[in-house]
Amino acid sequence: MTHHRETTPSPRLRHWASRLALLVACASVVATSRATSADMFSEPYTGKPVHLTTEAPKVTIPLVLLATASESPDKQAEAELTVLVTARWTPAEASQTASPVFRAVLHESGSKFSGWERSTPLEVTDSVTMEVRMFFERDCKMGQRCEWTTNLDLELQPNGAVGTVEVVWTATGSAHVVDTSSTPGNFKVIVSEP
Repeated sequence: MTHHRETTPSPRLRHWASRLALLVACASVVATSRATSADMFSEPYTGKPVHLTTEAPKVTIPLVLLATASESPDKQAEAELTVLVTARWTPAEASQTASPVFRAVLHESGSKFSGWERSTPLEVTDSVTMEVRMFFERDCKMGQRCEWTTNLDLELQPNGAVGTVEVVWTATGSAHVVDTSSTPGNFKVIVSEP
């Protein structure tokens, strides 16, 4: 009986063992969160307005996100692209009751990976604003430049509503370098169309 009591941990010992396990778990979480430089943002880039109709219900706009530095940090870079999209529906006939569903999504060029997708029904003459995003994770080793390409898809889902949707959009990019807290010299982020 005495031997059995010695092999069973006391409640106090169990309490400290569980606290130690919790501290170790927290320390490992902190160790895996990596240092990054401050986010650098681009100037907003506004493209030409787009007009969608039932005859031409989809437009794909290629976009380039570029990060440059005067000195190479020799580290991986991550970037994010945010596009603000505003759509306005004008039916072909004022008496028309059907309204189209508008969709916007960013997807990476040459892959099936896509970012946030937004879709909404459009009411007559009301403007609807949506935001879509794409995160590019550590796929570029930052020398003096890193470049990411993506496509902005704007489309009307087919439902027979006849009319025009005017779409205006503005893209803003941001980037940072991973595994360092210092920002590379002359670090700049630019969004453009190729």
